[in-house]
Amino acid sequence: MPNQWLIMAVVLVLLAAMLGALHAYQARGNASPEAVRKLVHIGMGLVALSFPWLFRSAVPVFVLAAAAIVLLGSLRRFAVLRRHLGDVLDGVERVSYGELYFPAGIALLFWISGGDPLLYCIPLLILTLADAVAALVGMRYGKARYATVDGSKSVEGSLAFFGMAFLSTLIPLQLFSDVGRAQTLLIALIMGVLIMLLEAIAWRGLDNLTIPVIGMLLLNTFLKLGTHELLVNFFVITILALVSFGFRSRGTLDDNALLASVLIGYVIWALGGWLWLYPPAILFIRDRFRSFHAATGDARRHNVQSIMTICAPGLVWLVSYRLTSEALLFFPYVLTFAAHFAIFEATRLLHRFPRTNPWALLASAVAMGWAFMFVPYAFLLHWTREAIGMSLLAAVPVALAAGAFVVLQPHVDDCPRDMPRWWRQAGGAMLAAVAGLLVVFWQVTRA
Repeated sequence: MPNQWLIMAVVLVLLAAMLGALHAYQARGNASPEAVRKLVHIGMGLVALSFPWLFRSAVPVFVLAAAAIVLLGSLRRFAVLRRHLGDVLDGVERVSYGELYFPAGIALLFWISGGDPLLYCIPLLILTLADAVAALVGMRYGKARYATVDGSKSVEGSLAFFGMAFLSTLIPLQLFSDVGRAQTLLIALIMGVLIMLLEAIAWRGLDNLTIPVIGMLLLNTFLKLGTHELLVNFFVITILALVSFGFRSRGTLDDNALLASVLIGYVIWALGGWLWLYPPAILFIRDRFRSFHAATGDARRHNVQSIMTICAPGLVWLVSYRLTSEALLFFPYVLTFAAHFAIFEATRLLHRFPRTNPWALLASAVAMGWAFMFVPYAFLLHWTREAIGMSLLAAVPVALAAGAFVVLQPHVDDCPRDMPRWWRQAGGAMLAAVAGLLVVFWQVTRA
């Protein structure tokens, strides 16, 4: 154990020395703040690559992560440290906590990978190299921009991220595993695409936490799949991307939200299959043809945060299904999207027909949300008596969610798009699902 503590001390000394060297480099060479920030990440990542061979358990890694977070956080907090070293981290204009998420992501990665060198090193290589290359290529060559929550990113930077993520997966698998060449190529392609999407939609440095954790979970899953299954996964990602960007010109989603929709669509398919994909697909198509944007020409767009809050209630039930294998949880899952459909339709109708009785418009919106989601529900479940009965009862939770939103949301007829609106809408969708659980319990007790 003393050796473990000595190693931890050496790692912390290396981190402090690296910060000092980069501060001196920035002061003398007038280096770009973003470039220096990425050099910090590269240095931390390369040191952390040695952890599977240095530590026998995750405890020292978590202690190191906590110490690094305290040290890096102190550079923001204390004026003396900030004056001498803080410009290494705070020189960029955007708000980011990436340097704090970075050690936390490494510790979580080490823990969930069990210290397995391959499962640990590949996601960390992607985080260390691909993220840095994307930022540097974007700064130097980025011309085609797309909007993000933090400002904008470049297509060139995202493509550079994909290329480095692809190589960071392909080369270790080729050299240090017995995975076949075709499988290795497909795993590298899928990892590159999915983690590129994950990096593109992240904000305020969250990618430093999500890339290693989700990257490891994806890698661990793909290593268990055969060539045919990997081909199907790649095919699904490609189809989702083509469909999403085929709707780009008329829908309300900005480019970042479209990338998020591809990623979330893949996650839904991977966890639940094609059946679970139809409710968000219907909501997506509805956005193309009947949205507030399509009806009014409103130029405002939905961003990635709105997509996340819309899908989050449904994902709760999908994950619950995966953990329990309880097929009846599909009902509250569909209810969340029916509630969203009704709420979107209510905002559109209230704007378009301001002189019409609002309760009549709300009833129309509820009817549409119910019909578009639960007629397919009954059909896909083969028109069984139970499916028809549950579909009919679903109208009550949908009406409850849409009515609560219309009452609680200020200026609902102007289709506000601030975060409080999305939280209210997500809350309404979850309310519908929880109310729908009563229907599920009734169905279970009857059986």
